[in-house]
Formats: sequence, C-alpha cells, structure tokens
Amino acid sequence: MLASLAWWGLSAALWLVLVDNTHFQELVAGAVVACIGAAAALIVRAQRRFVTRPRPSWLLRLWRPAMYYLRDLVPVALALPRRARGRFVTVPFEAHRESPREAARRVLMKSTGSFAPNTYVVGADEERGILLVHQLVARDDVAADVDPLSLR
Repeated sequence: MLASLAWWGLSAALWLVLVDNTHFQELVAGAVVACIGAAAALIVRAQRRFVTRPRPSWLLRLWRPAMYYLRDLVPVALALPRRARGRFVTVPFEAHRESPREAARRVLMKSTGSFAPNTYVVGADEERGILLVHQLVARDDVAADVDPLSLR
C-alpha cells in the first residue's frame, strides 16, 4: 500500500511538472494518469527477481561517461550535416551467473556505454557474450567507449 501511494505521488508530481497547469480538468487527468503510472510501476517492480547491488567503486567512476559525452559532442556535431550513417560493431562481453552484483554490472555497462552521443549499445547477446554497438563516428577503441567504468 505504501509503495503504491509513493508511486502515485511521484507520478502525480511528474504530471504537474510536465503540464505546468492546475486547472481542474488537468488535475483530474493527472490523478488518472498517476493511477496508471503507479500500477505500471508496481507491475514492473513485481517482475524483478532481485535488487541490483553495484560495487561502490563502480559508482565512484560515474564521472567518466560525462567526459566521454563532452569528448563526443564536436565529432558528432560535425558528422550530422554530412548525414553519416555510422557503423555497427560487436564487442566481447562476459555474462556471468545471475546475481544482484552481476545484474548491476550489466545494467551499468549498457547504460553508461550508451550515454555518450557517439556510441549506443543496441543490444546484448549474453549467450554468445557480445554487445552490438552503433557508432556514428568510427573510433579506434570501441570497447573502451562502450565500457567507461571498466566493468568488462
């Protein structure tokens, strides 16, 4: 019950921030949307097998993707007017047994690998141990671009 109220409150607050309007109709619509959002959040929460547990050292390196972001801005901005198509590359990626720490490693690697504008993790084939990556502007060390936290 507490979780549903918390999710409803967060969803309602997000609605108010986005619509920037407190007319009665908007408040009613926001309440309905917040109910839907809270229900969706609880359904997703019920599907998880465990809570991720990243190592503190991984979190201390979260500044690195921001540096990659700044580094990639100029090359990507120059490539856009030329309508560069980029390239797809596979990168080796070890998927270990299921555990909260391993789940955190996979989530962090896929999300931080996609943070910079030049590199995007399209998908992972954990059985074959590869990540499919798209780069707009080709760089020499794709593996380093995909893994700014050194999680591989």
